[in-house]
Amino acid sequence: MLGGLVVVVVLILAALYLLWPKLEQESLPSPEATETTSAAPLETVAPAQSEEERGDSAREIIASVRADPGGADYAQAYQGAQAFQASGRAADAQLLLFFAARGGYPPAAFDLATMYDPIHFSASTSLMNEPDASQAYKWYRSARDAGESEAVDRLNALRAWAEAAGTPEAERLLLKWEQTP
Repeated sequence: MLGGLVVVVVLILAALYLLWPKLEQESLPSPEATETTSAAPLETVAPAQSEEERGDSAREIIASVRADPGGADYAQAYQGAQAFQASGRAADAQLLLFFAARGGYPPAAFDLATMYDPIHFSASTSLMNEPDASQAYKWYRSARDAGESEAVDRLNALRAWAEAAGTPEAERLLLKWEQTP
């Protein structure tokens, strides 16, 4: 009796194993059905942006700076970023700051860190909706390591913020301090 029951269970399991892919396919709606039953088209296209909103001017400056046979002049890119920031063109400013910071220009790394810093964050001068303490830490360290003395004070303030905040983001940031002093 028990042997017969085992045989039946094995046969049922084998049948499910063999039919499972077919059963999954039948339970999923077909792509055609999904397209025809959709109530309204999804609006995935972002609104048209001007060249200033896309940072096209910064891209042109970066291309020009990169093409200089004498090597990239990151100070020039940084000056362009400051001019764009003063005129409210955050996309152009941030692109140039990032370019100059990656090139090792300390003031650019410092200013980029400030854009991310939760203590100094301002939505009016940033492309982000909220600060990013980890990015602030990364760029302040870069600025400090390249000789920007004020970055040391900012790192200390950022650490004090992280110790007081108690958020998951702050906890992750404190772990970075433990891993790389």
